[in-house]
Amino acid sequence: MRRSLLLALLLVAASGCGSSPSTPATSAAARPPAGSLAAIIGLPGGSKAVQTTDLLVTSGRDFVVGSQRVGIALLAKDGSVVSPDGDAIDLYVARDALAPALGPFHAVYAPLGVDPKDAPLKGVLVTHIVVPTAGSYFIATRFTVGGKTFLASGGAAIATVGATPAIGARAPASDTPTLASTGGNLKALTTSLPPDRSLLVYSIKGSLKAHVPFVAVFATPLYCASRLCGPTVDVALAAQARMKGTRVRFIHVEIDKDLNPAEGPNAWVTEWGLPSEPWVFVVGADGKLAAKFEGAVSVDEITRAAQAVAG
Repeated sequence: MRRSLLLALLLVAASGCGSSPSTPATSAAARPPAGSLAAIIGLPGGSKAVQTTDLLVTSGRDFVVGSQRVGIALLAKDGSVVSPDGDAIDLYVARDALAPALGPFHAVYAPLGVDPKDAPLKGVLVTHIVVPTAGSYFIATRFTVGGKTFLASGGAAIATVGATPAIGARAPASDTPTLASTGGNLKALTTSLPPDRSLLVYSIKGSLKAHVPFVAVFATPLYCASRLCGPTVDVALAAQARMKGTRVRFIHVEIDKDLNPAEGPNAWVTEWGLPSEPWVFVVGADGKLAAKFEGAVSVDEITRAAQAVAG
């Protein structure tokens, strides 16, 4: 599943990518229509295709009509993270280069709040985009690094109904495993090293039955291959520490059957309809989804969402 996610992210990204950011080419072609994506960010030529020299990777595969959080990383072809001046970019969304652009949607850098040595991604550019109709879209930006201007683009399929439970919907009552249900067998519960014991105490089903708010973290620390994976379990542990003394439970759910990627996704991933990983869901005491995050997410984001349901 993670190999296909990585491939999908690369396929929807910029048509042409260099090994490092490079200045966009110029063209003598006719000017694009005013208000179009090409006109706003300075795409050369008159083609409808969005071709840029740099790679923009979104956090999502589950985009829906309306407003939603989007996490962005600017990556060079070699996988290195590109940091824009001011730690911010403006995103634009359009059907094609010559179509009217939606935006700007201002994305600001959010440090993840943890710093594992083996995690190359230290933060993510976060914004909320608003798209009124379903369809295939380009996401693009014009940004500067060291005062030089670059372009980057990616893609997003906007659906009418999402794959994962919607905000306000009831959370699936997944009977996820715990320390108690496995007799303390950590090897059956987590790929995290060291084991994240405090995230393995409660099940989703039990928390719903007890009418207790919780944060469900679907992630596999050892095997995650998404470019916007992030150290999600470490982020959840840090948020849990901030929420100490509240009623909010934190629950880690692995992705693969028997913790083996060769076996494919487990039953709980299927029940929640996850098209990718990692995911973080925040559920209130009423059993309804209050917030959800796909891909890399910061300690601050999870903490704010958890505080909103703490009661």
